[in-house]
Amino acid sequence: MPQSSRTMKRRRFVTLVALSGAALVAAPLSRAARAVTPAAAPGSAKRRAPAPAVQKEIANQEKSLAGQLKIIRDYELPPGSPMAFAFKPLRARREPRS
Repeated sequence: MPQSSRTMKRRRFVTLVALSGAALVAAPLSRAARAVTPAAAPGSAKRRAPAPAVQKEIANQEKSLAGQLKIIRDYELPPGSPMAFAFKPLRARREPRS
């Protein structure tokens, strides 16, 4: 029986099995250790509040986006209208081997 080029030595296989078993045993321990240690707050570095002009512009853009989405969602298509597009996958081009 011919051996494949991807065969693994028995010693390597046993080592991988042992390491994966050890990782399974150690995983709950690492989760417990993480729960006990206090984590740094993600926003621990103080950030400046955005300027009033920036806050106003953000609110303006949110309001504009909400209006645009309302118009799009309220648009009714007539029954039996054609699809806007249809996805058709293309075959990969094969380069000729030299």
